[in-house]
Amino acid sequence: MYVKARATPDRVTQLLIATVSAGGGLALLGVVFAFPFNITPASLRAAIILFVITAISELVAIPLKHGNSSELITLFEVAVVADLVLLPPSMGVVVAVAGLGVALAYRRRGLVKTAFNLGQYSLGLVIAAATYHGFGDGAFGTMHGLVALGLGMSAFVGVNLFTLSAILAATERRRFAAVIAEEGGVSLAMGIGNSAVGLVAVQLYQTRPGLVPAVLAPAVALHIAFRGWVKQKELSLRMEDERAKLQRIVEHSSEGIVLAESDGTVVLWSPSMEEMTGISADEAVGKALPFLLRGRGHHGQPVAVEVSALAEPFELEILTASGTNKWISVRHGPARDRNGNLTSDVVVINDVTRQREVERMKSDIVSTISHELRTPLTPIKGYASLLLRRGDEVDPERRKEVLESIIERTDHMVRLVEDLLLMSYVSREGERRLPEEVRRIPVDLQQVGERALRSFVRSHPHRDFIFDVQPEGKIAAGDPLRVEQMLANLISNAVKFSDEGTSVSVVVDLVDNGQIRIQVRDEGMGIPAEKHQVIFEKFRRLEDPMRMETGGAGVGLYIVKQLAQAMGGDCEVESALGKGSTFTVFLPSAASQVQRPGAKPHGELAG
Repeated sequence: MYVKARATPDRVTQLLIATVSAGGGLALLGVVFAFPFNITPASLRAAIILFVITAISELVAIPLKHGNSSELITLFEVAVVADLVLLPPSMGVVVAVAGLGVALAYRRRGLVKTAFNLGQYSLGLVIAAATYHGFGDGAFGTMHGLVALGLGMSAFVGVNLFTLSAILAATERRRFAAVIAEEGGVSLAMGIGNSAVGLVAVQLYQTRPGLVPAVLAPAVALHIAFRGWVKQKELSLRMEDERAKLQRIVEHSSEGIVLAESDGTVVLWSPSMEEMTGISADEAVGKALPFLLRGRGHHGQPVAVEVSALAEPFELEILTASGTNKWISVRHGPARDRNGNLTSDVVVINDVTRQREVERMKSDIVSTISHELRTPLTPIKGYASLLLRRGDEVDPERRKEVLESIIERTDHMVRLVEDLLLMSYVSREGERRLPEEVRRIPVDLQQVGERALRSFVRSHPHRDFIFDVQPEGKIAAGDPLRVEQMLANLISNAVKFSDEGTSVSVVVDLVDNGQIRIQVRDEGMGIPAEKHQVIFEKFRRLEDPMRMETGGAGVGLYIVKQLAQAMGGDCEVESALGKGSTFTVFLPSAASQVQRPGAKPHGELAG
């Protein structure tokens, strides 16, 4: 029996190996010189037979892993007892060492490990031979001879255990006592047990040779059975490791995983499934899969997830335990036995609610933008055709109205395209480079506001527009083009979502924190409180895009908030159903801003 350490030897370990190897070699030479060989035909024949038995006893090994080492359980001690009793002292030691050397060479052990194992065994064998032949006079048939042989074999086992533990302690950086405690139990039990079998076998060989196989056969059979148990144990441990790995995968997978037997009974319900459906594993395990996962398909038809041999994925909408609807994607992974019969099904579930929402939003966006572009194009085309066919017949006043209408609708399209382009840029750049693209220079809000209102005043002559700029809040720090774009979007919203006869007011003043406040008020339908944050998201509209009564692509307020934040401010809303809405943009005042590189001097107003 010996142990294979797994770590790389260091200087201390190398010194121990060299010491044990040299000590074993010197001990072997010492016993040969102390007890010279007296070779006779009978002793030579016995030595050859025992050499073969010794080599075989070492080759019949069971690898037993524990800790960081691999221990080989052999029948070597059985052969050692026979070598010491049936051969002269030096010949018995040499035969045992030679048999071990052949076994190690057959296993292709490294030179260093072979030298160490031969050295440690030589030390133990010499001590055992000296004890048996020195104190027991080599008298196997006497009590003191048997006692001496028992003490010698105990010393043999002890030397092996001591040297191996020293090497393992040095290699694995562990306490020597801890290694002895871990390795000692198996080593002592196997060493003493094998020695006892060897004693009985030698006794029978000397008195009733025919019964020797009857003694050795159970030992060999037990050894083989133990070898099978060890293999089974190692297989079981590997299966436990693989099961643990799979368990960790299941527990940490973002996909829901369900394992169901062929009859549909659920045997595994992953944590992701608990989160996705609101049904705990304790509730799900043991129940039928179609009962747990059922809902509606794309066309509203009832659909249930069943164990299936088909791998085609499909989607359905389920009602979770919390009462919310979710769309899930289902994929099957059927398992079959060797006869091709379905034994179980691994069902992989993905929550695709967000993806479907994105697809729906894409469809709504295409529908909305198509509507927004088609709406002004139709009158533009009609007016252009009128001027082309009957331009000379149209009176000047009517021609002016037609051209103003074309300009108004063209302005609407320009604003829409600019909003879409800016929104696309913000999304593509991750909303990080936008502040670098927006200038912060003094902006005359009086001029910018009048310019933003001009087209609306012209296109809505029956609506009352109020524009009030307080002198202290007249000059803001920002980008004049973007400020005008923000105002145009807010005014456009106020006009769209209020009746034609109501007023729209734009008020600019300076608040206590030094920021300039721009408020756009309308007397329209108002916005529910729970929608105050939603309306600032991209492509968010409170109307159904298939039945909407007002225009717009749903990006105006998103653009306003992004631009306001890029200029160091923000945008918020105050509104209630039936009481109109007030959108407020906060911008830094020019006096509070330090001029940025590349900006115009404060004396140059942009308007």
